[in-house]
This record gives sequence, C-alpha cells and structure tokens, in this order.
Amino acid sequence: MIGVFDARSLVPRDKHDVAALSSIESAGYPAIAPILDDLLAWTADGNWPIAPPLARFLVTLGMPIVDPVSRVLQGDDSPQKYFCFQLIVEKLSMEVVEALEGDLRKLADQPSKADQSEGVDELAREALQRLHS
Repeated sequence: MIGVFDARSLVPRDKHDVAALSSIESAGYPAIAPILDDLLAWTADGNWPIAPPLARFLVTLGMPIVDPVSRVLQGDDSPQKYFCFQLIVEKLSMEVVEALEGDLRKLADQPSKADQSEGVDELAREALQRLHS
C-alpha cells in the first residue's frame, strides 16, 4: 500500500525551520493547497528567518494565494497585514493584486485604528495606485 501524503507534515515547526522550505517547494502546488493558510501564518513577522524565503515562494503561486492573503487582509492582526504587504502583496503580479482589489480598497478607505497605526492603509493605497497606474 502506498503511504498517504500528509501536507501538514510540511508546515514549518518553528520560525527557524528554514529547512522545511525545500520540502514545501518540492511538494509544490496543488499538494500544499490544504496548508496555504498555515504557511502564510509563518510570514506574519518579517523578522522570522522562515518568513522572507517562504514569502518569496508563496508569491510564485499566483492566483492560489489570493484567498489566503485575502483572509489575512480581512483579519484583525494589523502587524501581520503589514508584513503580508511587505513580503507578499508588493511582489505579486498585477493579475493577483487585481483579485485583491476589494480588500485593498476597504483597507485604504476604512482602516481600523490598528491598521492606521501600522501603516496598512497607506500600503493598501500604494498597491491600488500601482494597480491603476
């Protein structure tokens, strides 16, 4: 009997688990589809060693990253939103950014106080400006 692949086994164990990245990249999409939210969570702080290289990989996924990024942008964690912009949104193709336009517009036009204090509203406006330039 062939073993069943468990995508959860690919989720980094801690913020220093950079070695997990090669397994994540090897598995690729769609094998990692069930853990995209978990992977995105490891980019919540750009100072973590795992965050920048993992974010670079997630950007390469294109449209499959839209829903997980959208959930971050709609969430309550303003520092995570900030790093999501810095590490991911700013590097996405215009097609993918366009799919996030509704979330970007809401953050730009109706930011929470926490989003304003993290500069998330400004980052959203910059992304929208890039989209429409």
